[in-house]
Amino acid sequence: MKLPKDSDTPPYRLVAEELRRQIRSGRLKPGERVPSSRDLEATYEIANMTARSALRILRDEGLVYSMPGRGNFVADPLPSEADPKAGATEAASGGRMPTPEYVELSERLDAINARLDSLLQVFQQLGGTTGPKK
Repeated sequence: MKLPKDSDTPPYRLVAEELRRQIRSGRLKPGERVPSSRDLEATYEIANMTARSALRILRDEGLVYSMPGRGNFVADPLPSEADPKAGATEAASGGRMPTPEYVELSERLDAINARLDSLLQVFQQLGGTTGPKK
């Protein structure tokens, strides 16, 4: 499944949005293993760094948790997520309002990742590959 090339949204955000939809819809259930960064890389035809960035967003939002050596898993829903009247920002930040520093860092990381994604596309257009080193 290819991501739309004409989207203004960075690819890692598009992947995070898709995984978030799968979690919220119940397709991915609490305790269930989330696709690995390698699986996401193959499914969405993205760089591994892009896949890891998507997973980082979901971890930061409290939707998934990591177990070293085992993978990422869907977290149990927060009580505020069960309340449809709960604010999206509050639910996304684990029930806490993000600090201004967190928001600023998140925006800076978004810009860096978007730039890296565009550089990767240029690199690939010039014939470069992102496969394993031999």
